[in-house]
Amino acid sequence: MIEQKDTIPRLQQILPHMRDQLAGLCEGASFEEARQRYGANVEKLALQGVGRRTASRVGDKDAYWAPTAEVLMEAIRLGFVERQQVPSARRYVEAHRDRRYMLTSLGREVAALAQNDIAAFCDRLAEALYKTHSYFRALVSKLKVAPIACPEITEGEVEAAGRDGLGTQYWAEYVGDKLATLASAGSGIDAASIKQIIVSTVRRRFGHDPETKPSGKALTQAINDAFSVAAFTARRLAIGATDIDILKSWGSQLRILDQSRYVPGFEGFSIIWLAADIEESPSVAISRRDLQSYELKIAQEIIEAYRRQAKAADTSLSAPYIPIFKVRAEVAYRCHVTRALVDLVIQRLSDGAIAEIPNRVLLHLGTTRQPVSEPLYRRGGNRRYEMTIQSSSN
Repeated sequence: MIEQKDTIPRLQQILPHMRDQLAGLCEGASFEEARQRYGANVEKLALQGVGRRTASRVGDKDAYWAPTAEVLMEAIRLGFVERQQVPSARRYVEAHRDRRYMLTSLGREVAALAQNDIAAFCDRLAEALYKTHSYFRALVSKLKVAPIACPEITEGEVEAAGRDGLGTQYWAEYVGDKLATLASAGSGIDAASIKQIIVSTVRRRFGHDPETKPSGKALTQAINDAFSVAAFTARRLAIGATDIDILKSWGSQLRILDQSRYVPGFEGFSIIWLAADIEESPSVAISRRDLQSYELKIAQEIIEAYRRQAKAADTSLSAPYIPIFKVRAEVAYRCHVTRALVDLVIQRLSDGAIAEIPNRVLLHLGTTRQPVSEPLYRRGGNRRYEMTIQSSSN
């Protein structure tokens, strides 16, 4: 178990904002300049469809002061920015508006990578986070041993349980039974502990006796968050739901871990796996699994995963239409790479660019309904939902 308390900044999008702020600090910048830069980056990310803007509750003058302070504090913690005070509350913003922040020698090196070599920048940021944050390091260390599978339920299942009068005890026993089926579940966790986690998570989210009943969607999300906490606790990772969400987001952005709800053999779970190689001696080095090293292995697994799923589809078609996201999830998990990397290999197979694979891979718009948790496959800016693979003899 982790004994010390780690302070995880509430930055879901640590990669784009850290990269942007380090670029702005190359010649030094005031807190006000950093705040304005943060707001401009939020707008840019929203236009690109990779972020969202929220209405400011404090007015334009102080908008985004808190996340700006978080980015600067994290950059200081990672050794990228010289140690300096940042506002800890809105009432202190005015006193810090003109305070200037400067990069360290390490920060200048990393900022140069952010402009010229994004892959290397991601690696250096991942290494810094690994060395600095005990929770992030512990998560990666656990994933080196085995993936983490978190039980998940749907809003319909929550509503059905409510109609049948099944409550917290039922879900506690449900999660305990689900985790017990996994060889990688860890030391185990009993139903009483799971029940306590569910109760505390739901109460923290909605209060002890909320005046307004939470929506089915919100309640389902809270219950699934509690299930994740229980799954992590079973693996001896005492991390809260918010920190779990942030750590997964960091790892996904940096392409060192990935997750999916659609890995065959893990129905009813969201499974998280490591997609990088970690070395700690003589110094920390994180190497993401890339196209150059894994292309052929991934390509071969795409063919095999398609064949397995086509067989399971129980159809008379020799080359049935199979959802891309299902093939991709299975391949990414089996090869321990990211789904984004599998997409690249699918594209190269479709282009006929992998000489060792004679099969013809065709991508189709199809009629599959894409789950919101799975990224869309895009080829040349066009969406594709289904795939067929024909043998070389066809």
